[in-house]
Amino acid sequence: MSPSCGEASLSPMDVYVPGRAMRNPHLQTTRSRLLPLRVHLPEPELVLVDMPDGSGDRLAVLLHEGDPDKPLVLVVHGLGGSAESDYVRYVTAGLLDAGFPVGRIDLRGAGTGEYAVGMYHGGKTEDVRAVIEHFDRPVALVGFSLGGNLSIKLLGEHPDAVVAGVAVSAPLDLAVSVEHLHHMAGGLYERFLVHRLRKEALRAGARYTPEERAGIIAAKGLVEFDNALTAPRHGWRDAAEYYAVNSSIGYLDKVEVPLLLVHSRDDPMVPFGPYLSVDWDALPTTELVLTDHGGHVGFHSRGRAPYYVGLAVDFLRKVEG
Repeated sequence: MSPSCGEASLSPMDVYVPGRAMRNPHLQTTRSRLLPLRVHLPEPELVLVDMPDGSGDRLAVLLHEGDPDKPLVLVVHGLGGSAESDYVRYVTAGLLDAGFPVGRIDLRGAGTGEYAVGMYHGGKTEDVRAVIEHFDRPVALVGFSLGGNLSIKLLGEHPDAVVAGVAVSAPLDLAVSVEHLHHMAGGLYERFLVHRLRKEALRAGARYTPEERAGIIAAKGLVEFDNALTAPRHGWRDAAEYYAVNSSIGYLDKVEVPLLLVHSRDDPMVPFGPYLSVDWDALPTTELVLTDHGGHVGFHSRGRAPYYVGLAVDFLRKVEG
C-alpha cells in the first residue's frame, strides 16, 4: 500500500491524533519513564528454552495462555528492554483481552539475565527461531524497536509456523539509525542506550574477555560499543558490517506472510527516511501505518492504551480470519 502521512489504514481508532500536550515527540518517547503506568497482567508461566549453540544459555519466555485456536503471539522487546518493559506489557494486555495466547521473550542478557551468559543483537534471529520451534504451534511476532528489526528479518528468512508479524518503531536501516541517534538531542538517547548496554554486558554472570570489558567500559557511543563487542563477538569485521548484514530493510521484499509496520514521522530515535525509500506497493503482504506524531514506541493518548495496541490486535484478528 502507499501510506499517506497521518492516515492509518487499519486503525480501530481512526487517525492517531494525540492531544496537543502529547504532540511533543520526546514526551511521547519518555512518558513511560516519567509517568510509569503498571499494566496488570495475569501470572505467567515461566518457560525456559535451551539455545541450540551449545552455550548453555536459555531464553526466558513468560507465557500467558489464551484461546488455543489462535496463534501464539511472541513479543520481542527493544534495545535495553525486557519482557517487563511497559510497551511489552501494554500490547500483551490488549492481546490477552482479545483471546490471544502471548509469550513475552527476554532475549539473551535481558531482564534479570540469570538464564544466559551471552548477548543478543538486532539480527540474532536464531534465538527467536529456537523459541518458535520449542512451542511447535502457529506463531505471530510483535517486535518493538530493535526487536522489530529482528522480527522483520526473521519473517524474511521464512521460518516455519510463523503466520504474521507486527513491528513498531523498527529501525529498518541500522547504520542510518545509529548515525541519527548520535546527533539527535545532543546524543542524549545514544548515551542512555550505551549505559543500558554496558549494564547488560557487564552484569553478574555475563561472559566477556578482559579486552571486551575494556572496550565496553571505554565505549562512548553505539558504534564504539558494537565495534568493541557486538561485531567481533559474532564474527563481523566491525560495526558497519554488523549493521549491513542485519538491517531489516534488506529482508522486507522476502517477507511472504502478513506484516504490519507502525512508525511515526517524528520518532526522535529512528529516522523515517528509510521508510520513505521503500516501494511499499511492491510488497503485497506488508502494510504500513505512518503517523505524524507518536515519538519512539510512544503513541500515547490520555486514558487509553497506546495506539499500536489496537492496531496490532485488529491486524492479527484480520490475519486469523
